[in-house]
Amino acid sequence: MGRIAAEFAKPASWQDFDCLSRSLMSAVHGVQFERWGPPDHREHGADAWAKLPNGKVMLLQCKGRSRSFGKSLSIANLDAAVREIDSYPHAVEELIILTTTQDNVALQDRAEELSEQRAAAGLSRVSLYGWHSIASLMVKHEAALQDYFRPRRRFWQGLRWAGVLFALLLAAGVVLLPRLR
Repeated sequence: MGRIAAEFAKPASWQDFDCLSRSLMSAVHGVQFERWGPPDHREHGADAWAKLPNGKVMLLQCKGRSRSFGKSLSIANLDAAVREIDSYPHAVEELIILTTTQDNVALQDRAEELSEQRAAAGLSRVSLYGWHSIASLMVKHEAALQDYFRPRRRFWQGLRWAGVLFALLLAAGVVLLPRLR
């Protein structure tokens, strides 16, 4: 049986969330998202970008970084995020905002409203993914996210082997210590 979205814990840091977002959106859209500018510093409203075959770009904004990591996204935050990309130096097809905030109808409605307004003005679409939506995509693209999950798996496997080794050494010590006395 496959995994379910509820099994995925939210990332512990904005760095992990940024890495997850780039990996996931690369798998979903079939283009490679790269960091735009230095880590922890959004330039022109973008954390990451991918160039499309038509010459336009898709931008990612990972909400919940630095001082505000883990806090809820508000409609005002969403509006500000969309305004930020107006200074982006390339033609933008879509702004994708990912947040650890739970999916929220009011935020989704506002993203759709902004997308319609921007389309009427010849500007980029706006998409919003709350945590449940992100986790649902992770279920569908888990194989493509192995690079994201692998370091954690290696850590826990290493820890498990260290525990086994410790138990064996402890058992050997218990067996050998009485003989040495």
